[in-house]
Amino acid sequence: MLLAFSLASGKDKYVTKDSPDGLCLVKWLGKDRVVDFNHYPELKDVRVIGEMAFEMNNHIQKVILPDSLLVIEKRAFNTCSKLREVCMPQTVRYIGNSAFNMDRNLDLRSLPDSLREIGEWAFWDCNKVSISVIPGYVSRIGRQAFTCCEGITTLTFKCPITVIYDRTFSGCKNLEEIVFPETLTVISEYSFARCVKLKRVTFPISLEKIGANAFSNCWSLSEVQYSSFVDVDSSAFDDGPMIRTCMDPTF
Repeated sequence: MLLAFSLASGKDKYVTKDSPDGLCLVKWLGKDRVVDFNHYPELKDVRVIGEMAFEMNNHIQKVILPDSLLVIEKRAFNTCSKLREVCMPQTVRYIGNSAFNMDRNLDLRSLPDSLREIGEWAFWDCNKVSISVIPGYVSRIGRQAFTCCEGITTLTFKCPITVIYDRTFSGCKNLEEIVFPETLTVISEYSFARCVKLKRVTFPISLEKIGANAFSNCWSLSEVQYSSFVDVDSSAFDDGPMIRTCMDPTF
C-alpha cells in the first residue's frame, strides 16, 4: 500500500493512504493543539481515521473532523489526555474499539445520527462524556463502551438494539433515567452496575433476560417494572435498597 507523506510549514504533519472506504489518515505527526482537517486541502476528503492515528497524543485539545468522514478506527484517539472537543460530522457510521478510551477531558454531548456501530471500550472512562441519546441507526454497542461516563444523566435508546452487553454503562454514577427500546431482549451482566443515582426502571415487554449483577450497587433504585416472563438472575439487583417490582406482563 502506497503511503503519502504530506508537508505543512516545513514539517511532516501526517501520513495518509488509500483504503476500501476511501482516503485514510494513518498517523498525525504534528504537535498542534487544534487540528482542523479542513485547513489541509489533502485532508478534506479523508473518510477514515486509522488505527492509533492520534493515540497518546498529549498536544491536541480540539479536533475538527472532515465533513465526509465515515469511520473512526480502533484506538484512533486512545488516551489523548488533553483532548476536550471533537467536532464529529453527521456522516460517521462506525466508532471502533477504544477509539476514545480514557480521554478524561473529552466533553462530548451527542453522537452523529448517522452512526451504525459503537465498538467495545469506545468511550471507556471518558468521565465528561454526557450524551443523552443513542441514535436511531445504531445496531450494536460493544461491551464497556460507556463505562464510567459520569456526565451521562439521562439515556434514551432511539435504536432497535436487542442486547445491552456486559458493563456497557456501569459506573455511570450520575445516570438517573433510562428509556429502553421496545426491541430489547437481553440486559447482560453488570450492564448498569454502580449507577448510584438511578431511581426507577421500566423494562419493555420484549425483555427476556436480566443478567447477573446487571443493576448491582444501584443504591437509589427503589422501583423496577418487568414482565413475569423475564428470566431475572438472582443477583441482578444485589447491594441495592428494597425494590418494589411489578410482575404484570402487560404493564
